[in-house]
Amino acid sequence: MAGRTKKLTTVSYGILGLLGLRPHTPYEMARQFSRSGTFWASAESVVYNEPKALVAHGLATAATETNGGRRRTRYSITPAGRRELRRWLADPAVEPQFQFDAMMKILFSDLGDKEDLLGAIKAMRAWAERTQAGAAVITHDYTTGTEPYPDRAHIVGLTQAYRVGLAQMTLQWADWAERQVRNWPDTRSGPDPTDLLTHLGTGRTPW
Repeated sequence: MAGRTKKLTTVSYGILGLLGLRPHTPYEMARQFSRSGTFWASAESVVYNEPKALVAHGLATAATETNGGRRRTRYSITPAGRRELRRWLADPAVEPQFQFDAMMKILFSDLGDKEDLLGAIKAMRAWAERTQAGAAVITHDYTTGTEPYPDRAHIVGLTQAYRVGLAQMTLQWADWAERQVRNWPDTRSGPDPTDLLTHLGTGRTPW
């Protein structure tokens, strides 16, 4: 769009998408990000500030309202915002960019000790368990009629199926990885990796 000075991010489009469903307050948007953050994880401060940037670009509007004596801002999408959202939806999707702190620690664990490595694996397991629990909450809300977007169950079902599958795979990997590492003398030496790498080269997982 002419005059736009800031490149929109995945978070920007996530917020535009929410506004495309209906007007939202920053609190409501932050809640949705926290509920399904596997795909669009972001600091809460970013979720609160990004709508202001969308307003500056003419993609959203802001209206102040009072509720019980408290003032809050409710954002709505503009026609220009809908056009930009539609353009983004039609564009080819870029590759995912994963930033797993625990997995990075596993990658460089031979520079640390075995307990550090086991701790990182434990963190991956904990993330997967939280992800499964979050998906269960969303499923419960849809099945009990308490979900704020009840007519989107078919779309949410697609994304939640991937989310649950990713969590299940991570849990299986964590169990397997922990069994492997516990048999290592330390992080700088382990079993001959030839068999494992050959197995992975076939496109199959060892767990």
